[in-house]
Amino acid sequence: MTKEFQNSDGNPTSRANKIKKMYYELLQESAILYPKVDQKLLIDILKFETTYKDWEGSVMLKIVYPADRFDIEKKKDWIYSRYQRIPSVEEKRTLRVKLIRMYLEDLERLLIDDPDIEYITGSATLAPTDAYAA
Repeated sequence: MTKEFQNSDGNPTSRANKIKKMYYELLQESAILYPKVDQKLLIDILKFETTYKDWEGSVMLKIVYPADRFDIEKKKDWIYSRYQRIPSVEEKRTLRVKLIRMYLEDLERLLIDDPDIEYITGSATLAPTDAYAA
């Protein structure tokens, strides 16, 4: 092992452990900042948004509302009026919608504008498509 890849203690795995520790700290901090968002979705959006400056914010969102407390059809209409996309209803309390131009700031705005949201999950993809593949 060359000196270039050794820490002062000579342990080559300490750098890997340090990066893993930083990653777990990022996950913990993002869970505090975005408690209603699936951390995998958040990290994927962050990755695409920061890696590809021309990324078009292609995401598939699954927006979950509390059971039996909200009119899902009204929420569906609200999503349509906001994004001009018709969401589908899954399991009576989840709206599924494919969006373009959804970045971290937009996700935060969505949560602020609709405090009824219980949780958001989904996926981000590199290329924008209208496909509903999750």
